[in-house]
Amino acid sequence: MSDLPKFLKEKGWQPNVSLNPALNHLGTETAFGFGAKVMEVERSGKFPQVYKFHIGDTGPTTPEPIIEVARAALADKQTKYSHFAGFPQVRENIARYWTETRGIPITKDNIMFMPGGKPGIELTIQALLAEGDRIIIQNPGYPIYQSLASFYTHGQEISWPARHNEKTQCLEFVVADLEKILAQNSGIKILCLNTPQNPTGMMLTQAQLEQIAVLAQKYNFFVLFDDIYDQIVFGGRKHFSFLSIPGMLERTVNLNGLSKNYAMTGWRVGFVVAPAWLIEVFGRLAINKWSCVCREHQIATGAIFGEVEIDGHKYASVQEKIAPILRADYQEYERKGNFLYDCLNLLAPYVVPNPVEGAFYIFPNFTQILSLPYVRDTLQIKTDKDLSEWLLREKGIAVLAGSDFGSAGAGHIRFSYAEDRNKHVIPGMKYLLSIIIDWLEKSGEKSPLAKEEVEERVNQLVNKFFSS
Repeated sequence: MSDLPKFLKEKGWQPNVSLNPALNHLGTETAFGFGAKVMEVERSGKFPQVYKFHIGDTGPTTPEPIIEVARAALADKQTKYSHFAGFPQVRENIARYWTETRGIPITKDNIMFMPGGKPGIELTIQALLAEGDRIIIQNPGYPIYQSLASFYTHGQEISWPARHNEKTQCLEFVVADLEKILAQNSGIKILCLNTPQNPTGMMLTQAQLEQIAVLAQKYNFFVLFDDIYDQIVFGGRKHFSFLSIPGMLERTVNLNGLSKNYAMTGWRVGFVVAPAWLIEVFGRLAINKWSCVCREHQIATGAIFGEVEIDGHKYASVQEKIAPILRADYQEYERKGNFLYDCLNLLAPYVVPNPVEGAFYIFPNFTQILSLPYVRDTLQIKTDKDLSEWLLREKGIAVLAGSDFGSAGAGHIRFSYAEDRNKHVIPGMKYLLSIIIDWLEKSGEKSPLAKEEVEERVNQLVNKFFSS
């Protein structure tokens, strides 16, 4: 079949019926596919240790007080269907928090639960997009935005590529570039924004978001605003919400959830904040898709933001109990991010890391490493994808290729620093630096750091960031 999707062809599958041709445009989330390769390498026993910098899972586990609420809910037999949008009291707790933190009135009617954050992306596209409408996505960006945008527009999604800053050698999103895209294309219905961002760890500033708000009114489009890492921000920065801009609640679907901020990735609890009329549409779609989110998960979520009483059972707020736990988790992320930045910067200008601002990712520029004669000609590593595969298969270091997140990410590598510092982050950095120094020397380049200096210099950084 000529329209057989590539991902089926690659595995030799031959369906006995014709398929939706739009499947040819459906992508995936690389971290999960690559994760299967990581497990394969681990099972092979080739390396005593695989250093994991690839997956955007949380290093910490869910705070125990949240788990205790879920246990209590199960003990109370809270196992039946729940409200399709989420229990009203639970949504009221979230609305109160959102009102306080975003500075605008939010009610329970602006909030809906869903099984994870991804459904919010699809629901927004399904509800707002008509035939011929277009979506703009950040490039590089979270792969599911590109995947679903391409699937529903049959490959007609529009990229907002980050610009390569010649001075810093890092990427940056320039609003003037976005405005040019808007002026040159008709039918733009949705702009997808993610801040703090996966894969770069960069944040959009308040000034940038305010400029985008002006464009949203001028060109009449909706913003799918993903700030699921909104509490994981560094260097004294403050997250600024698109909802906080006057009038933007009526033009925004704010995607959020518990996965990242509360170390609850496996719980699959997400929610959106949007205009009440759009929540009504989402509710109709949700009933057709998943009916509702688990009761005990909703109750545990509600307790994060306040007290909950469901069917005569009361659950105390855990907000004060979890606050110091989360604060310590975020501080650890920041220390690990700055540690990676300083480690990679030891090899500048061959490796150029971008400053860590939020989430738990760094997106260094490896272009000069890929141009080294030994790397290019002897090892036959020509792209960031080749580099990612080679490091895993030959050295047991798991990182993701920048181009897996869009064409503008080519030549970059995404490091997640969510994993344990002593098992993965510190020893993995020492090993990687030694490998790159070896490549520089074999290419006839003078390395900024000698191989015999790696242990001492990295240990100095360990003391700098982790001694207290």
